[in-house]
Amino acid sequence: MLGELEYVELHVSGKTSLAGSDLTDPGVMDWSATASIYVLCEDDTPGSEPDRAWQAAEGIALSTTNRPGGEGLDLTILEANGITIDLAQVEDVFDALDARSQDDAHFIPLFGARDQFGFVELAEELEDTLEPGGTRVVILDRVRLAPAWRGLGGIGRLLTARLLRWVCDEPRIVAVHPFPIDLDGDQRRDDEVFVHARHQVRRTWASLGFEPFTDDLWIMDPHSSAHEKAVADISQRLGLD
Repeated sequence: MLGELEYVELHVSGKTSLAGSDLTDPGVMDWSATASIYVLCEDDTPGSEPDRAWQAAEGIALSTTNRPGGEGLDLTILEANGITIDLAQVEDVFDALDARSQDDAHFIPLFGARDQFGFVELAEELEDTLEPGGTRVVILDRVRLAPAWRGLGGIGRLLTARLLRWVCDEPRIVAVHPFPIDLDGDQRRDDEVFVHARHQVRRTWASLGFEPFTDDLWIMDPHSSAHEKAVADISQRLGLD
């Protein structure tokens, strides 16, 4: 399976409004991203029989899509979505987050008042810890990796980091609410199961250079060396440096 990583394709899309407020605030972009592997159909490889055993592995893809013309399949192995906030353009960051969902409202403590130039500032206790640069905040809402690719040396982390490069060029910060989204209702109500799962999720984000800002919100400074080194180490380990 690791040999198939060189065939992974990244897809990123986003949308925002020209004008408005709250849900249509022009300073907020909703984005989604996927990582998929393109595989040929058997008839597309006359005279050869490639090894397709890995394609039959349980949990190999989150979804499978036929390419136009029946030329092959796209196996989606990672999905991510979130929002990007332009600190120089957002009309009202508090209303924009609150109007979207309770999950997005969790990120309100990241932001402060406007400065003398009209830019929305980050919370003072956060601003003082960051390296200078960037005017956008990237919020990761959900990241899901197909089960078969988990535990193979950081594939999900590497794909997430590579996607972030295309979601936003040099953001001010990247923020996430580390939560074990794969747990069902009964598992979330089981304290032992929930605490263990949450610890694993937090450990994963920490390995990418994320640090707690509050107990629930973790942030990553893309201008620090910790994230860059973490991504380089994973790439080397997976033979993709």
